[in-house]
Amino acid sequence: MTSASERPLAGLVARLLGHGAARLRESRAPADLQHRIRLLGVTSKARWTDPHWPGHRY
Repeated sequence: MTSASERPLAGLVARLLGHGAARLRESRAPADLQHRIRLLGVTSKARWTDPHWPGHRY
């Protein structure tokens, strides 16, 4: 169950990952920005080990 303060954030993330991500691709936004938006939807360890996560060490 999400708290009242978490619901607006969840809605924003859902919009960015759905409609927003498609618009970023269509507008040819920089790849770095597209990856950062995509990372909003990645959870747990997968987020921190993603090679596009800022500060990721290879």
